Amino acid sequence: MSDIEPCPICKSAANVRAKLVLIDEAWQDLPGVDPREKYFTDMRADDVKPNHLPEEPLEQFLSGFYCDECGKGFISEDILKENRRQYR
Repeated sequence: MSDIEPCPICKSAANVRAKLVLIDEAWQDLPGVDPREKYFTDMRADDVKPNHLPEEPLEQFLSGFYCDECGKGFISEDILKENRRQYR
């Protein structure tokens, strides 16, 4: 990933750098798990287009960005599914 993208929070690329980003594992609807928990995260592996995920067991590590100003890691919108969960 060569092009630095602007931070989704401050909208600036001035303090953004490329970084390996850890996202949460894909959601699994298991017995006894509160279904609302699938939204208690910033991003899950099943929100990413499958062709952009590394192979197991590293599928939660993605090339992304980190904003030193906001203290927030993020990944490119280009690799996210259109019908992904909305967290905001």
